[in-house]
Amino acid sequence: MLSACVLIRTTHGRFEDVVEFLGQLKGVKRIFPTLGRYDVVVDLEAFDLNTLDETVLRMGKFAGVVFTETLVEIKQHKAEEKC
Repeated sequence: MLSACVLIRTTHGRFEDVVEFLGQLKGVKRIFPTLGRYDVVVDLEAFDLNTLDETVLRMGKFAGVVFTETLVEIKQHKAEEKC
């Protein structure tokens, strides 16, 4: 299973439409708004690179999405427990 974060910038006035569309995509685990260069961050899981590619390309083609940047996990690290 692959994990990725997709950073998305939306056009003015289309944020709600984009978030609604993203919520319908298979593999989307979390969607949250952000401040700064990107408007939305999507936590995404896919079975393989081809599936990840297809999903991210669908996101980028949706009306209201200006551009995306995808950060693909390369290795999981277990967080240390803190006392």
